[in-house]
Amino acid sequence: MNHLKFINQAHDMALKNLGKTFPNPTVGCIVCKNNKIISKAVTSSTGRPHAEEIALKKAGKKANKATMYVTLEPCFHSSRNGSCTDQILRSGIKEIFISCVDQDPRTKNKSINKLKRNKIKVITGIKKDQTLNINKFFFRSIKKKKPFTKVKMAISNDEKIAWGNYKSKWISNSKSRQHAHNLRNLSQAILTTSKTIIKDNPRFTVRKKNKILKNLNVIVVDKDLKIPLNSRILNNIHDKRVIIFTSMNNSKSLKLKQLGCEIIKMKIKNNEINLNKVFSILYKLKISDLMVEAGGIFFANLIKKKLVDEIHLYKAPIIIGEKGIPLIKGNQLNNIKKKLLEKNEFNDNLYLRYETR
Repeated sequence: MNHLKFINQAHDMALKNLGKTFPNPTVGCIVCKNNKIISKAVTSSTGRPHAEEIALKKAGKKANKATMYVTLEPCFHSSRNGSCTDQILRSGIKEIFISCVDQDPRTKNKSINKLKRNKIKVITGIKKDQTLNINKFFFRSIKKKKPFTKVKMAISNDEKIAWGNYKSKWISNSKSRQHAHNLRNLSQAILTTSKTIIKDNPRFTVRKKNKILKNLNVIVVDKDLKIPLNSRILNNIHDKRVIIFTSMNNSKSLKLKQLGCEIIKMKIKNNEINLNKVFSILYKLKISDLMVEAGGIFFANLIKKKLVDEIHLYKAPIIIGEKGIPLIKGNQLNNIKKKLLEKNEFNDNLYLRYETR
């Protein structure tokens, strides 16, 4: 049997719905018999049904005495048709190759142990790192009980994000902006501040030729509830979540609730909202993947509180000078403990992806 080949194909299936299955991981599943694929599936874009359930339904009675290849341990918790583990047991699958153990405490090793108890041959660990990488948001958020958080910034060669008067429109080139747009597309929600909304009035959508393909969930940290009621993030609110963390409880907060926003009132300490608590609340609200689109002050606060998992930088070959707005207010990139994961060139821009430590 070409075990590695089929596990690789399972991972290819998982990639098909990358960024669509939140808060669930994207999982690929292949069912084989006599060295031939009889069915394959990926987790539904709504997060359910899971890949195993879809693949078994497609295989039908052919699943009996077949081999399954799946990128993540099948779920142990119940669903409409029972857990994926129970469905595998009912199907007659004789052996299963699992790339990675699920870290969700509802499932972790429980499914593997149950399959083994029922005389199914279980092999784990083939291409485990690939599963960990594809679903890093899932594994990191479960471990930390906070969303996996990426910060994206376009910077000059002297690490400035804008001219002092904020007049600059673009620092990065079109190729970098397209890459950043794809990064947004693979995210569950955008985290921003009222200052960014007031200054830029962004839409936070995924677009192609000015056509909206996806409305991103938007999380706003807005201590004094300064967000304008005509902000563009409040458009198409029926297609997304808009969650606002604020200290205010007034007629404006009531109006925002009527528009469809989720208002979460927070206590203020040292004139600021507790970001650690914000992240814990977001995790409980099933927001497990964030892309930060804000300024240098907010970035500095996130770094200070160790809330950043990845930094994505697009560096342009220009010098803005001392009067420019710094990448990290009161800090420098060199001072941050980080590991370079990826380096690329987009025409004259340098793309750098770091993992923070």
